[in-house]
Amino acid sequence: MTPEAAAARETAAASDALLSAMADLAGAASEDVSPEELLTHLLRIALEHLRADGIGVMIKTEGPLRFVHASRPEVDALERLQQLMQEGPCQDALAFEVDVVVDDLRDPVQTAWPQFVQQALQAGFASVVAVPLISRGRVWGALDLYRCRAGTWQVAELVGARLLARVAASYLTMAADRDQARRAQAELAHRSTHDALTGLPNRVLLFDRLEHALHAARRHQRTVAVFFIDLDRFKAVNDTLGHAAGDTVLAVVAARMSAMLRDEDTLARLAGDEFVLVCEDLPQADAAEVGEHVQAVFARLRRILAQPIRIAEVDLVVSASIGVAFSGDHPSVDDLLADADAAMYRVKAQHHHDQNSEQVIDLSVAAGTAVSAAGGALPEQALFEAAVHSHRSTRQLERQLARALPYGQLRVHYQPIADPAGAVHAVEALLRWQHPQHGLLSAVDFVDLAIGNGLIVGIGQWVVDQTCAQMGQWLRQLGPRAPQSAYVNLSARELADPGLTTTLATALDRHGLRPQHLGLELLESAFIDPQVLPSLHEQQRRGHPLSVDDFGTGYSSLSRLVELPVRMAKIDRSLITGIGHDPRRRALVEAVVTVADSLDLRVIAEGVESDTQAHQAARAGCHYLQGFHCGRPQPAEELTAQWAR
Repeated sequence: MTPEAAAARETAAASDALLSAMADLAGAASEDVSPEELLTHLLRIALEHLRADGIGVMIKTEGPLRFVHASRPEVDALERLQQLMQEGPCQDALAFEVDVVVDDLRDPVQTAWPQFVQQALQAGFASVVAVPLISRGRVWGALDLYRCRAGTWQVAELVGARLLARVAASYLTMAADRDQARRAQAELAHRSTHDALTGLPNRVLLFDRLEHALHAARRHQRTVAVFFIDLDRFKAVNDTLGHAAGDTVLAVVAARMSAMLRDEDTLARLAGDEFVLVCEDLPQADAAEVGEHVQAVFARLRRILAQPIRIAEVDLVVSASIGVAFSGDHPSVDDLLADADAAMYRVKAQHHHDQNSEQVIDLSVAAGTAVSAAGGALPEQALFEAAVHSHRSTRQLERQLARALPYGQLRVHYQPIADPAGAVHAVEALLRWQHPQHGLLSAVDFVDLAIGNGLIVGIGQWVVDQTCAQMGQWLRQLGPRAPQSAYVNLSARELADPGLTTTLATALDRHGLRPQHLGLELLESAFIDPQVLPSLHEQQRRGHPLSVDDFGTGYSSLSRLVELPVRMAKIDRSLITGIGHDPRRRALVEAVVTVADSLDLRVIAEGVESDTQAHQAARAGCHYLQGFHCGRPQPAEELTAQWAR
C-alpha cells in the first residue's frame, strides 16, 4: 500500500471515528441530561477519539470559570488550578473565544501562566490545546487537551476538536433551553397555586388539599380542624400607614404562622387579610379533648401575634378573630369553610360586644363526633398598641381639617428668596393651620391628609387666591422693591386637576397680575404622576415660572428634569447643611449647580441658616438663597414691615 493510500485510509478512519463520536454525543444529549453530565460525556468521547494523553472540561456559567471533570488526577489538578487562579489556556480560550494552542510548554518564549506551566511540566505534560465551546454567541465552557510529548498539533486534529466542541456547545444550548422552559413552567405552576405576596397556598391549592384531607380523615377515622383567621381592623393599617405597610404586615404574619405548623398542616391565604389553617390527622374524641387541641393552636397563634412588627418607626401588634370548625358527617369543603367563617364572624361580633372578654371556645357536639361549628378568638387587643392613640388622633385631625377652611383657620405665611447680596427676588407661600387646640401647624403636619381625602384641591385654590391678593398689594405698595414672583406649592393631585388653569387665570385677573407674578413649585411626590408633565407644559406656555423642590434628591432626578419645563431648582437643605466645614458637601453642591447651569436653571440654596452657609452657597454658584438667614416664614404684614425698616 502506498503512503498516500495509507494516509487516506487513516483520514477516513479518523472521520468515521469523529462521526461516531458525534453520534454518541447526540445520543447523550437526547437522554435529557444536565449540562454537567453532557460535558462529562464529551470528555469520555474526546478521550476515545482524539489523540490526547489527558482531557479536562470546564464550564462557564453566570459566575467565574468552574471545573467539571478530568480524565486523570494530573489533569484534575491542572483544571482545578485554572479554576482557582482564573487564568491559563482555558481562561484565555474563553476570554478571547479562540483556540489556544501551545505546542511546547518548555519553550522559553512561553511566558504566560507561569504557575500553570510549572505544574503542567511537573505532571509530565509538554503540550496543551484549549478549545472554547461557543453557541449562539455565548461561551459555555472549554475542552482542554493535554499531551505528554511536545510537537505540532495537526490541522486535522484541531478540526476534529473544534467540531466536537461545536456540537457539544449546541447540545449545551438545547439543554439550557430545556432547563429554562422547565423552570418557567414550574414557576407558572407555582404562581397558579400560591399567593404572590406571602408565598402561601392560595384558594385553589387550599381546596385541593382540604378535599384530600377530608377523604383521608374518612378512611382513617380521624378529624380535620379548619381555622378561619381574620386580622382585626387591618384596613386601618392601609389607611394610616399605606398599602406597602399593610403588605409587610401580611407577609410577616404569614411567615410567623407558617413557622409554627406541623408538616401535615396547611396555611393558606384566602383573600385580603383572611387566612385558613387546616390541621389534619387529629383524633376523633370528645369535646373536651378536641378543645385542648384547639386551645393549643390558639396559644401558639397568641404568641406569634403578640410579637410586634416594626413598621415606619411604629411597633404594630396584630390581633385576629378566629373561628374553627371540624369535619363531621361527611361535610363538603365548602360547608366546612362556611362553618369556620360563620364561627369567625360570631367571634368578631363578640369582640364588639365585649372589649375585655377572654378567649371563648364554643363546641357543638353531636352523636359522639366533633362537628361544626366552633368559635374561638384571641384576647381583644388594639391593632397596634403603640400607634393606637396616633391613629385616633389622625382620624380626629382629618375631621377637623375638613372644617379648617370654612372656619377661617388656614393662614398663608411667606418666606423670602434673596440673592447673595440680600435683595429679595421672590417669596414662597407656605400654608399654615391655626388649630384651635394645637396652635399653629405647618403644612407637613396635615398636607398629606388633605391630599389623601381630596381637600387639597379646594385648599390649594384658596392659597392661590390669597397669594395673588398679597402680591397685588406688594406691587402697589413697594413698586420696584416688591418681589418679582410668589411661588405656591402644588401637589400632583392639584396639577392633575382639570380646573387648575381656570383657577390660576381667575386669581390673576381678579388681582390684576400677570402669570410671571405667580410661580408654581412642584412637590417631590408630583414627579411620579404621569399626568403632571402635560399640566406643567401648559402652565409654562401661559407664562408661570416653575420651580422644582429637592433638586439632587429623591424623585427629582436629572433624567426627569430634562423633560420638565422648570426655570428654578432648589438644592435640598440636606446638601446645604454642613457646607461650611465639609469639602465633600461643597463639591457636591458645586456639581449640582454645574448641572443646573447646563440645563439653564436658576438655583436656590434651601435651608441657609448662617453667614458661613450663605457665603459657601454663593461661592458654589447658587443664584439665590432661602432660609432663616434670609428670613423666617411669617405673615405678610410682618414681612412688609420688615422690608419697610
